[in-house]
Amino acid sequence: MKVLIDRIDNFNYSFVRSDKDAVRQIAKCLTFKNPDIYSRHRNIEKFDKRNLTFQIGMLDNVKNYFDKRNIKCSIFDYKFNLPNGIEIDSRLSGKYIHQRKAVEAFFKRRFGIICVPTRGGKTFIMSEILRIFLSSDKGNFLFLVDNTTLFNQAISDVKKFFKNYGGISIGEIKAGKIDVTKRFTVGMIQTIQSTLSMRCKDRKKRLNLQKYLKDLKFLSVDEIHDNFSDSKLRLYRRCHNIDYLLLLSATPYKSNTYLQNLKLKSWSGGIIYTISEETLRKRGVLSDYKVIEFAIDHNDINYPDFDPDCLDYSELRKRLIFCSDVRNNALLEIIKILSEYKLKTLVLFQSIEHGNIISSMTDIPFISGKDKEDKREKEKEIFLKKDGGVLLASNIFKKGITLPEAQILINVDEGLEDANTVQRKGRVIAATKTKDRSMIIDFIDIFDLYFSEHSETRLNTYIDAIGEDNVGILDISSDDCFKTFEVWIKKWFRL
Repeated sequence: MKVLIDRIDNFNYSFVRSDKDAVRQIAKCLTFKNPDIYSRHRNIEKFDKRNLTFQIGMLDNVKNYFDKRNIKCSIFDYKFNLPNGIEIDSRLSGKYIHQRKAVEAFFKRRFGIICVPTRGGKTFIMSEILRIFLSSDKGNFLFLVDNTTLFNQAISDVKKFFKNYGGISIGEIKAGKIDVTKRFTVGMIQTIQSTLSMRCKDRKKRLNLQKYLKDLKFLSVDEIHDNFSDSKLRLYRRCHNIDYLLLLSATPYKSNTYLQNLKLKSWSGGIIYTISEETLRKRGVLSDYKVIEFAIDHNDINYPDFDPDCLDYSELRKRLIFCSDVRNNALLEIIKILSEYKLKTLVLFQSIEHGNIISSMTDIPFISGKDKEDKREKEKEIFLKKDGGVLLASNIFKKGITLPEAQILINVDEGLEDANTVQRKGRVIAATKTKDRSMIIDFIDIFDLYFSEHSETRLNTYIDAIGEDNVGILDISSDDCFKTFEVWIKKWFRL
């Protein structure tokens, strides 16, 4: 069998020179069963039948397929490496050596995903790759984010990094403003989408942006797990002349989104380099942390006028999660204990309604995307300066924003997605000079419809990260539940 794979452009490989047996085997290798039983398409084919090509991210699948069968696979590929004469910034060394390795791995591939957990130095890695690109190649670099907080943080972090190099000029695409006159630009995805749509009446602005994307040399997207829909992929594909693609995320592939994960891997080139939480904990970048889960059996609670068969998911969640007196009172008791010990606590909600309910019951400020950015920043700074203190927030703080001074995260509202679980806990597990321990508090909601499964998924995510021995479960119906919680808190934080 003759297996010959040729790189034909930045995003595609051809297997047209392979013999018939090899072509059949490659087609088999790149045919996946569709998990959607209602789809008209039983299989998903990640190759082009007519041209006998496949996208860059499928190369690993092909190589692994033939390696397992001890069949030689000849691949004629582009050769990339770190540009000649380039020395990586000395700040990416010592306990941050993983950042150096990530940079080196990227320049050997130029297309793909770097998996970086919170405090892994995501913006630092991107900034060093940017510096090397600006000094060794021509063209423009666009870094995309999806909210204003991440936008401002990215600009601030890149400017800090480039202070050692005399500074950097940064273009901005935000809130209708399109400044792409600099070689490096930070852009809001939403602004680009709206400018390119027919809703934008400024034809000149739309055409200028289209030309900028067409000529772009380097595209980078932050938090790709939240920024990879079909509509966003169409946007990225407008940048069809790029020679570099850098995607960043702690959790690029979401659970229960098989088709999108396959599409992301195929288009992006897959994962280039992974920095693990365990590595960062060993190097003192992340703190040690434990997880405490409070179990609530909703089957044992007498909810008035309650017929689950007549309620959909949103109504069940409102009754059992947001408006449950038993659950909310447990949360209030947890907050009370943590406040007494002056443990700085971030409380995250999916629901703005639920956040407002708890805020009204406690007089603790609740901030969400509905609040202006000035107010959010003010409340955040007040919280960080306090000795202890509690801050209630919506999902505006679920990703990107690190609050290293915070010691405890309470994940209040249930949810299934393991990627979100990882993102949320990342807000508080960073180590500082005065903090080497953190804690995550979550709930196990026992109820046959939805919530037991969701709780189990989150629990397994925690166990996968830190092991069973570091996850404790308390039953809120037990008389000594909160006394035990208090003992665990005192022991873990050495109080």
